[in-house]
Amino acid sequence: MFRQLEYFIQICKEGSYTKAAEVLMISQPTLSQQIRFLEGEVGTPLFEREGRGVKITAAGEILYQKALFVMRLIEESKKETYELRNTRTKKLLLGIPSMDFFYLIPWILKFHEQYPDITLKFASAENTSQQLLNGSIDIGITDNHEPNKEIHMMHLYKEEQALVVYEDHPWADRTVISFQELEDLDSALFVREISLIDQLHICSDKITKSLQSKFESTSAEILLFMVMHKMGAAILPASLIESFFGQKLKMIRLVDPTPVREIKLIFKKHHYNNPSVQTCIDFFLEQSKKLADYGHYK
Repeated sequence: MFRQLEYFIQICKEGSYTKAAEVLMISQPTLSQQIRFLEGEVGTPLFEREGRGVKITAAGEILYQKALFVMRLIEESKKETYELRNTRTKKLLLGIPSMDFFYLIPWILKFHEQYPDITLKFASAENTSQQLLNGSIDIGITDNHEPNKEIHMMHLYKEEQALVVYEDHPWADRTVISFQELEDLDSALFVREISLIDQLHICSDKITKSLQSKFESTSAEILLFMVMHKMGAAILPASLIESFFGQKLKMIRLVDPTPVREIKLIFKKHHYNNPSVQTCIDFFLEQSKKLADYGHYK
């Protein structure tokens, strides 16, 4: 049937059995016979005569779109199997937000130890899903939970978020505060997470008033530097704050509740992953399972 679909597609493009036969370099009777076989398989006429050419039927139009999709899949499969046979280097591109890199460093080092022949390249990722879909990255790390029918989303870990203040802030000597106490904060509060902003709104109108809207950034590092320069306080991942230890910053843990971010691993559905990419996916999911087995909430 594969060849019959090729013939069928060519007739659709040319609008004529005669022209299609010339392009395919076969006789017109042979072409007509193959199309009759195909019509017998699908149980309906695919073309109807129109002047010197042919016109595709409604059923033929449905088959045409499906046939194009099948041919694209076959071409992709040929390309990917060729690359698999001929690619000597093993590499993959991981899209990861810079603020999550600090948490994942131990995983990345362990991956390199176990698979030294795989080159792992990193790309800064702000719109990870889009980068994945357009082929800029092979795998992505994200806290965006918006579902996409083209993307697999797998839970990796949950990470604590904490309050960070400058070293001589009035709260700098505190180590833990309740979430509700944020309403007593007398400085601007920078928050990157939309879900966390919603939680703050629900918790207290007073907290909402301290949220800073004049300065906005998707970069957690920029928010940290703003805190260093005494422009306010921020709620950010604890691992990121800890990585800036000694940089004139103080971390205060939040309780009742402790805000967390859920981090997910994303990769394409209905897409061939070369062995290096699949190895990385399996490795990250294995590390996630170990966290769960050890009883960590992360």
